[in-house]
Amino acid sequence: MNTKSIEMADPFSYTSAAEVEGGAIVGRTLIELAQQRDDIVLIAPDIGRGPATMAFIEAHPDRYIDTGIAEANSVSVAAGLAASGYRPFVFGIGAFLAPKCAEQIRTDVAMNKLPVTMISAWGGLDMGYFGPSHHALEDINILRGAPHLTIASAADNAAMRALMLAGVADGLPLYIRAPSSMGSDVYKGTPRFVRGAAHVITKGKGIALIGTGLGTGLCVQAAERLKEAGLSPTVVDMVYLKPFDSETICRLAREGHSLLVVEEHNTSTGLASLVAEALGRNGIAAQLDAVGLPDGDLAVAVPQQILDRYGLTVDGVVAKARALARKQ
Repeated sequence: MNTKSIEMADPFSYTSAAEVEGGAIVGRTLIELAQQRDDIVLIAPDIGRGPATMAFIEAHPDRYIDTGIAEANSVSVAAGLAASGYRPFVFGIGAFLAPKCAEQIRTDVAMNKLPVTMISAWGGLDMGYFGPSHHALEDINILRGAPHLTIASAADNAAMRALMLAGVADGLPLYIRAPSSMGSDVYKGTPRFVRGAAHVITKGKGIALIGTGLGTGLCVQAAERLKEAGLSPTVVDMVYLKPFDSETICRLAREGHSLLVVEEHNTSTGLASLVAEALGRNGIAAQLDAVGLPDGDLAVAVPQQILDRYGLTVDGVVAKARALARKQ
């Protein structure tokens, strides 16, 4: 593996290109929403005036609250504001938002069906070199049991904007995993998602590549490579993890597709397990495999190196897809 071309950047640095690119869409969309509504507020626990938040804070300083290193408080404050008629956004670090705030998300926000949008930034492996405590690979399974909570994962900036706009329009509790700094563009324009529905990007046959977040971009790129080898995969963006579109999964399996799940998450508790559950509950037999992270201690390195190590790459997806195709 060539490590010379991989640069380690501090995601909290204002000069970090990765964070500027990954976070700017959040700030732009918040400003767009604030221009339309006077109830939009931002709560960012100890994030400060970074690229994702600075523009909004400067434009609307009276609509910003910094709770300090108190993530659980940030969610409870957001719940109180939502109960008082506001539409708060909580912008937190992925490794802390779901694990530290599970009780507040469940009890304060979800059980009361409050219109709070929580954005998990630097999720997945984006902060991999800070150590295992900063890997954020369990948020889907931590939160999927919270009642009335919608869980989504944005493949790219366009998807992130669409989800933020939809969250305000729906007025429901919403958790969004922001796009990975290592992801690629998937959508040319703002996609039109339907809450709880899988978004089919390409319809093919034989094998279905089912991604979420970073995995969706890998699926799109892998599909192009597989077409060159004579395969015609279906590509699905499972943008919503809850509600979960079991119907689309079962339809693909009934049509004879082998299913390959690609996710920047623990594959034993994330999208792959949701797909397996959908098949099992409906008594459907299908070839199923996954590309993602194992259940155990992971390496500590620059994020791209970790992805390379565990095969969460275009090459890794292509190899798994070809192996599945040979079993048909």
